[in-house]
Amino acid sequence: MRGLPLAGRLMPMGVPPAMTTTTPSRTRIPLGPPLTCPLVAILLAIGGTAFAQATSSTTDDDETPPAANAPPTGAPAPAAGSPGASAAAAPAEPEASAAGSQRKRRGKTTQLGLSPQTTEVAPPSAGPPSVTEAPTSNWGFRFHGFFRGPMRLSMDSEAGHGLQFHAPPVTPDLNYTTWSFTNNNPGPWGEMLFQYGNNRVTMTMAIASYNITSGSWRELQDQFGIDRAFLTLNFPDALGDVGMMVWNVGVFGDRYGAMGKYDGGAYDTYMIGRTRIAGATGTFDFDLADNFKLVAEAGAGAKMDVQQWHDAPYPSWQPFPGHVQMGTTMLAHTHVGGVFANLLTLTGHFMYTWTNDAMRTDLNNSNGQSYAARDASMRILGVDLRLDGGWRGDGYLGFSSIKTTNVGVLSDTIEVMHSQGGWQYQANYTGGPFSQGDSTVNSIGFQYTFSLAAFLLRPQAWWGQGPDFTVQVFGMYNSISGLTTAADVQRMSFLGKHKLKLGTQLLYTPLPFISGGVRFDSVQPNMDDRTHDFWVLSPRLLFHTEFVTREQVMIQYQFYSYGSWYTNDPTHSLPFPYGQTGNLWTPLQPDRHTFTIAASMWW
Repeated sequence: MRGLPLAGRLMPMGVPPAMTTTTPSRTRIPLGPPLTCPLVAILLAIGGTAFAQATSSTTDDDETPPAANAPPTGAPAPAAGSPGASAAAAPAEPEASAAGSQRKRRGKTTQLGLSPQTTEVAPPSAGPPSVTEAPTSNWGFRFHGFFRGPMRLSMDSEAGHGLQFHAPPVTPDLNYTTWSFTNNNPGPWGEMLFQYGNNRVTMTMAIASYNITSGSWRELQDQFGIDRAFLTLNFPDALGDVGMMVWNVGVFGDRYGAMGKYDGGAYDTYMIGRTRIAGATGTFDFDLADNFKLVAEAGAGAKMDVQQWHDAPYPSWQPFPGHVQMGTTMLAHTHVGGVFANLLTLTGHFMYTWTNDAMRTDLNNSNGQSYAARDASMRILGVDLRLDGGWRGDGYLGFSSIKTTNVGVLSDTIEVMHSQGGWQYQANYTGGPFSQGDSTVNSIGFQYTFSLAAFLLRPQAWWGQGPDFTVQVFGMYNSISGLTTAADVQRMSFLGKHKLKLGTQLLYTPLPFISGGVRFDSVQPNMDDRTHDFWVLSPRLLFHTEFVTREQVMIQYQFYSYGSWYTNDPTHSLPFPYGQTGNLWTPLQPDRHTFTIAASMWW
């Protein structure tokens, strides 16, 4: 739960109120699907240009030797909003004739998802979330990490009380495990990675928390403790001169369908899925031509244990156990991708998680109803295209199709599109906690980031050592079908069978110590009922000590505009703890103003 605020504790989501025959309407012009077409066309056009230029010869413009402004090996990446924060070019690769042998000596391979050896949350920079020094043959210790400490307040006038302040903010987009989450005002997060090994084997152990207790209260489930522990085994000669092989074995998470270059993107989520299992994943890297690489990745595993279900009330230090007893859940996944000139990566994905543990699932649910044991499954098919274009920008375009059966008894072997496990997916996409749990969700996600300085300086490599202006656009669309009961169809008609989020962010860095920008988000949970819409405008200032650095201080203001649905029934329009089943306080109207000061750093 990267950056999951206190408002995002794992609590049940309420069943929506009965549908009414009339709903309020608004005249605001929507940001609807037509906007996605030109954005996707731009991404494909830039990607096509990059591919054509890359394949026209064996030497690309990006292979020009680094200029004098290139940072030394191991230097930090540009700060967020700073020059090059979206398109800092990598050092030139060796000539094609020696690429294979030099790559083996560095111990590198291409992974089709984000590496489990990096922090869950991306740092305030464009660089990898861990230091990129090459491991050596000598045994050694490395320590990496990331923290974010925000003060977040919302404020608004309340009838009979005047101006009120609330922490956490009373807004509908703050909870990581609800579809409306925007990641525009992320919560606290701390993570430390301890690694020991050499260029053939590395142990990684992670300690993480989504709360920092001295500024809050000591809720035990916030403290993840040892969150991951696994070995990475590197076999550079396993495939001869063709390629290499790498295995991750232990307890860890693979992340597929991340819209960002080093993280889950603007919405901090995964179009394909993030695994949460004990098991193994193997990556097989084949150099088939000077400008083409084939990568195959496959893995399998299971949850090591299943939380015992019991009816509410339950102790606050326990995560919510779901609405029914979950079963032992297994997972298998495979991915095949082609990498074109280190610029374009096209990947096909298959993931399947299931349980047939009748002993665990033959229990009553939290609504007092009999819940007969039944097999459950989630099947994910997907394809995505990633652009690592240097001066051309960085982009992602992905499609996924998720089919579920009886999803409520699946534990969190897969985290996908703001849902960690079956009961959260059920609440977001199948009609609520007591739905049948069967549906098909087809989704499209995209993100594109462009740096003006990197474009103007082409073909010289851009390292962020100067002023820059960056533009980012992003979005996600979901279509829900295959609901198997009339009650589920009715609930999803109210909650929204067609959902759309769109956003853009502008950042300008005139000086080494300051960046200024603005982000705009349009959120449409139910495209058939525009009273559910809201939008957010977020101007911000970012402070850092250098153009290229590891730390950042953000000062941000947010203004929210809501549809009438949020003011008519805040109980169901707000996430926990202000709304939904199990809310701790009397339901409030959502606030229109928030103010944030947040410090973060990676190492």
